[in-house]
Amino acid sequence: MESEKETTTEQVMRRVQGLFAKAEGTDNEAEANTFRAKAYELLAKHSLDEMKVRASGQHSERSLRDNQVIVVRFDIPLRYREQRILLLVAVNTALHNRGVDCGEGVQRIIGVRRYIDRARFLYSLLMPQMLSATSRYVPDDPFDHSAVVRERQSFMNGFAATVHQRLAEAEADAIRAAGKSAALAIREDEERTQAAFAKKWPKTFKRSVAHRSSGEGFAAGARSGNAADVGHTRVGGGRKALGS
Repeated sequence: MESEKETTTEQVMRRVQGLFAKAEGTDNEAEANTFRAKAYELLAKHSLDEMKVRASGQHSERSLRDNQVIVVRFDIPLRYREQRILLLVAVNTALHNRGVDCGEGVQRIIGVRRYIDRARFLYSLLMPQMLSATSRYVPDDPFDHSAVVRERQSFMNGFAATVHQRLAEAEADAIRAAGKSAALAIREDEERTQAAFAKKWPKTFKRSVAHRSSGEGFAAGARSGNAADVGHTRVGGGRKALGS
C-alpha cells in the first residue's frame, strides 16, 4: 500500500513537471497559464486525496511522517533577493505554511510536512521560470539601467501575485470538491501550524510593506502568470514574518 502511494506521488510530480515544462516552452501566455493552472489543480487534488486516506484511518509510516509540523530553511541569493522571497512567500502562504525572514537572505518556513514538500517542489519549478521570463522582459527604455532593474523587479512582483492567486484558487476549489471533512482537516493543520509558529516566534506583529512597482512592469509579470504582492510582518529580534 505504501509503495503504491509513493509511486502515485512520483507519477503526480512527473506530470506536474511536464505541465510546467510545457508552460515554459510556449510563447503563448494564455496557453502557459492554462498549463500552470492544470499543474496547481493536480497538486491540490493529490494533496486532498492523501488527506482522505488519512481520514479513513489508513495510517502508514509515511502518512504519519507527512503529518508532522516541521521547520525548513531557505538561503536566498543576493540577486533579486526580495523578489525571490516574495515568490517563496506566495507559494507557502497559499499552501497553508508560515515563515519568518531571519535576515541575510535566510528564510525559515514552518508547516505540516506535506504542505512544505509541495511548496518546496513548486518553488523549485517556478523560480527558474520567473527569472527566465524576467530576462526576456524589455521595458520601454532598455538603455536606462536603473529603470530596467526597477521594471524587472516590478515584473517579478507581478509574477508572484498571480502564482499566489492561482494556487489559492486551486486549493479552494479542491477543498470545496472534497467536502466538509477536507475543509476541517485543512483547518486543523493550519491551527497546528499557527500554534507551532506562535510558540517558536512569539514576538510577532503585523506590518504591511508597500513594494514599489510600476504599472506596466507589474502588469506584464501578472500576465506572465507569475507575480506576488506579499505583506511582511515585523518580528522580535529584527526578523519579519512572511505572510499570514
